[in-house]
Amino acid sequence: MLTKTFSVFAAFCLLSPLCAAADWAALISPRGQIFPALILATANLPERRASASVIGDSNGLIGARMVASRDQQRVVLHIDMPGWLRDSRIEAVLPQRGQRYQIYPTLAWDFDKLRSSRHGAPETLRFSLAVDDQPAEVKQVRVRIRSVNDAPYFIASKKSPTDLSWMFAAYVDEDHPRVTRIINEALATGIVKRFDGYQRKDPQAVLKQVYAIWFVLQKHGIHYSSITRTGNALTEVYAQHVRFLDESWMNNQANCVDGSVLLASVLRKLDLNPALVLMPGHMLLAFELAPGGDRVYLETTRLDNAQANADGALDDAESFQSFATAIARGFAAYQRGQGNFGDLRQPEYQIID
Repeated sequence: MLTKTFSVFAAFCLLSPLCAAADWAALISPRGQIFPALILATANLPERRASASVIGDSNGLIGARMVASRDQQRVVLHIDMPGWLRDSRIEAVLPQRGQRYQIYPTLAWDFDKLRSSRHGAPETLRFSLAVDDQPAEVKQVRVRIRSVNDAPYFIASKKSPTDLSWMFAAYVDEDHPRVTRIINEALATGIVKRFDGYQRKDPQAVLKQVYAIWFVLQKHGIHYSSITRTGNALTEVYAQHVRFLDESWMNNQANCVDGSVLLASVLRKLDLNPALVLMPGHMLLAFELAPGGDRVYLETTRLDNAQANADGALDDAESFQSFATAIARGFAAYQRGQGNFGDLRQPEYQIID
């Protein structure tokens, strides 16, 4: 048993240099910060094929690293953070002496607290590692918990940069109750009689469906607000503040990311194929005119180019002109950066679908 307090091996340890205090370090990704959005987005991912040096949760973000001082070395790792993370334990065997291992327990997060974390704050993680029959060594590490609205999308590294741009898609929520209400409001305008996705195989019908949603957002009074990037190359973690769908709707505010996420949520519900187009300091919404076909690029910051009057009325012609302008501006913006997409040296050029 790993909990045994004394054994023949323990006695041997008193005399052997092999049993010196373990040299280990806490691991906190990315770069010593805790992003609730990243934890929530990866919580239900299937186990991935990992290196033999990774033990435990193959999608783990918090754990410990150590070099085995003997073959079949036994370890017990505990991690906790009061109020956020219940005591999480892993018992493991490190097979090969001299091999460096990364050890990740499955963490027992308070997911409700992560979802409600709207402001960054410092916290302290507690790590306890017991090797063989030696007393556990405890390390406490100060970390920064980010807002759940902060989406990390790239980790800079000369050796192995990490693309996390898929994180933006985690904010697209086609099942949110607000999406159904927006669709019902769009039907009530009479712009379309029904939303049938690509069934008619008519690009104009697709455009009309998207415009109907555009019209409702304008009528509601969604205004553009400036983009807020919360990380850069100096911190090595690029992150972007993203409003949840209901925040954009209730506050009548959306930056280019928020507007793109909001529209993408509705279009996905309509069985249209949206994509988020990330560029430096900016984002566009794209959608396909046919499955796997040509894309239209939409500049969502043009939403506030037409607004309802005090009586709640919105001029149809003015709204449609703003939609046409948004398409023209979106395509022009995409063309300017077209050659940079897919280049890892240009992490802020990404298409997320």
